[in-house]
Formats: sequence, structure tokens, C-alpha cells
Amino acid sequence: MKAIDFKRANAFTLVMDVVYNLWVIILAGVIGFCACQIYYLAFKKQTYTSTMTIAVNLSGYTTNATSTSLTRTIEISETYQSVLSSNTLKAMVEEDMKQPMTGTVSVRQKGKTNLIDISVTDFSSQKAYDTLKSIYKNYPRITDNSFNNIIISVISSPFLPTSVSNPSASLAYSLVFGVVGALICTLLILLISFMRDTVKNPSDVDDMLECPLFGVVYHVNKKKSKIALENDGLLLTNPLIDYTFRNSFSEIAIKLESIQRTKGVKSIVVTSVAENEGKTTIIVNIAISLASMDKKVVIVDSDLKLPAVYKFFGQIDIKPENDIYSYISGKTDYESVVMHDKITGVSVVCGKSKHYNSAKALGKENYRDLLKRLRDDFDFVLVDSPPGGVAVDAETVCEYCDGMLFVVRQDFVGVEAINDYIINIDKEKMIGCVLNDISGFKNRNIDEFEAQI
Repeated sequence: MKAIDFKRANAFTLVMDVVYNLWVIILAGVIGFCACQIYYLAFKKQTYTSTMTIAVNLSGYTTNATSTSLTRTIEISETYQSVLSSNTLKAMVEEDMKQPMTGTVSVRQKGKTNLIDISVTDFSSQKAYDTLKSIYKNYPRITDNSFNNIIISVISSPFLPTSVSNPSASLAYSLVFGVVGALICTLLILLISFMRDTVKNPSDVDDMLECPLFGVVYHVNKKKSKIALENDGLLLTNPLIDYTFRNSFSEIAIKLESIQRTKGVKSIVVTSVAENEGKTTIIVNIAISLASMDKKVVIVDSDLKLPAVYKFFGQIDIKPENDIYSYISGKTDYESVVMHDKITGVSVVCGKSKHYNSAKALGKENYRDLLKRLRDDFDFVLVDSPPGGVAVDAETVCEYCDGMLFVVRQDFVGVEAINDYIINIDKEKMIGCVLNDISGFKNRNIDEFEAQI
């Protein structure tokens, strides 16, 4: 049996899973509360309690009696309780009522006093009242023979109960069941979150994935940073972007520059397993960071099914003759399809139109020639491809490129699905994994990764 690795736990993802499923926890609490209420209504009969109070005094006891007399009175009261609870009295009551006694008799001394409460609890208010009256009528037959010089006086006579005596108990139990239900649900959510086989920490990449960790990109709180929700909100050109996010791409760019210089890796395809892992945001910001290092960078949007690069460069007017698909189809020339953005210093080859026969288009000679020509003209060619779990386009594009960067979003896609895809990629071309959208409490795993850079 495989040992549980608690180092894989990520406090932030655990907390966020609880927050996201708070409605489930509340619902579990409500279900627990309602279940207990239903149980009491269906299986627990309502009870009624009738009570009387008597005082036990020594014969001749006055308010001026000595403390010794009072102590003796209290001692007799304590003994008196056992008499009132005896089976002998129960038999007398059943004989008097001519039926079995169904109620429960309780006798309680009021603190260290000579006062005694006698109560009868039954499922019928009338039965509780009748039983207590019978006790009141028959108890002298026992006590008169057992105690001498004792005076019993009634402080409050038996009464017919008009309300149930156990509603507060059912409410209290229901609240407890509600809290327990919510607590169990919370523990289950935490267990599921912990056991979910996803990449939660940077150390998980090297431990669980079939590729090395290349970079870490931290989550940006848009509300806290007052960053607009437009597509350019998470670009390095936005002055509101914090240092941690900006520094993440600076480190990735420096490492890519080193690989390009030492190994000649210039054309790099960037992909992921699933959609919404942030690969397009990653590729655009890597390009901007490389451009800030005076590198000639071009982004090629090869996601023909769902193009997105153009959204990050709204200042560029992309016409049909500038569309990458027009070039692949032989309808436009190289100079028309390569556009330069003066703000970021990045060139782009992209389009707005969607084409679902993308695999066929990317296999054409024109596309391969485009990548070769771009590789000769630029220091870096960054190719944005469709997610590997959606299409086989990334494998096709990777054949024409020098390397591949794999984007994995924190706690998003299962490890098995990621490895099933990576295993089909040429190991010589796999540059590594960029762990994206790392959120929350900075932990030791992230510190260790930063120390290696």
C-alpha cells in the first residue's frame, strides 16, 4: 500500500475547495438538522411532565431551630427520595389506577434544602397528571410507617401539563446533528481535495510528471490589484501587474535565452492538455519579456480552431489578407502576414477566423515553410497550439519546432491525463513544464524552486 505523502498538501487549494463548496457544507448541515427533526417527529413521541413540590420537616421545626435540626431535616429529605422512587409505591399506584404505570417517576431534591420535586413524565398529559395524583394520594401509606416525627407539606399541587416537555431536547439534538453533518461534509471535501491527483505544488511536477519544471507563474488577484478584466489585463505591459508575476516571466525568458544560446532552440511550441490553462497568456508574456531583452520575437497563432492571440493585440488591425490561414492557403504573402506591435515590441502571425480542418492546414507545406522562414528572421518563434487533449495539432506543430513548453495550471487537470499526453512527445524536444496560476500561501516548495533559479 502506497504511503500518503502529506507534503503534497497545499493549504490554499484546501481552503479554496472549502470556500467553493461552502453551499454544500451548509446544505449538509441543514440536512442533518432536518433529519433529526424528522426522526423526532416520526419516531420520538412527545412527552408531558406533571410536577409537584413537597417539603419535609421534623416535627416541631421552626425558623428558630438549630442548625443541627436543619441538617437532620436535609438528611431525611435525601432518604425520602428513595422511598418515593421505590417499587412499592409504584405497585400501589398501579393498584389505585387499575392499569400499569407507563410514566417515568423522577424525584429530585432542590439543592441542600428540604424541598423535593416529584415529577411524572408520560406520553399523555392526562396520564402524567393522573399518575402524579395517585402518588400524592398513596405515598403517605409508605412514609408514615417509615418515618416518625416527619411532617410532609405540599408546596405546589400536581397540575395538568398543557405543553410538551421535550421540544428543547429535540432542537438541541437537531443543532448538534446539523453541526456534525457540516463538519463531516467539510472533512470529506478536504479529503477529496487532498486525494485529487492534480499538480498542486512545484515539487509535484518533478515528482509526478514526465517532464521537468521549467518555470512558475503566480496567480494575480485582479480585484486586489484593480486590474481590468479585459484581455490585456494580465499582460506585462499593464503597469498594475505586481512584481511577483512580472518576475516569473523574466526568469522564464532568461532560461529560454540560455537554451537558445547553448542549444540553438529558437522555435518553441507552447501547449497544454486542456483549455483554460492559460497557455496564450503565458506565450504572450514570455514574448514580451524576451522582447524587453532586445530579442526579436514572433508569436504564431496555430490554434486555428479557436484563435486567441489577436485578442491581446487589439491595436493591430488584422484584415483577411493578414490572416495566417490566408497564407497557408496561398492567398497572401509573407510580408502581409507578419505584423509588428510597437507597444510590446513583439511581432505576430495570427488570425481571427476559425477553421475546424486545422490538422490538414497545419500539415501543408506552406505552414512548414512559414515556420522555417520565421526561424531565420527572428531570435525566437513562439507557436501557440491547441490544447493536446482537444486536438493532435500540437504534435504536428512540434515536428516543425525545436522544442516544446508545456503549461499546467495548478490543481486543474489530472496527473494521469497530463502524462498520457507528454509520453507521446519527443523527449529531446520537451523543454519543461510551466506551472501556471500558483495561488495562495507561499510555501516551502515554491521557496525551494526559486532558490534553484
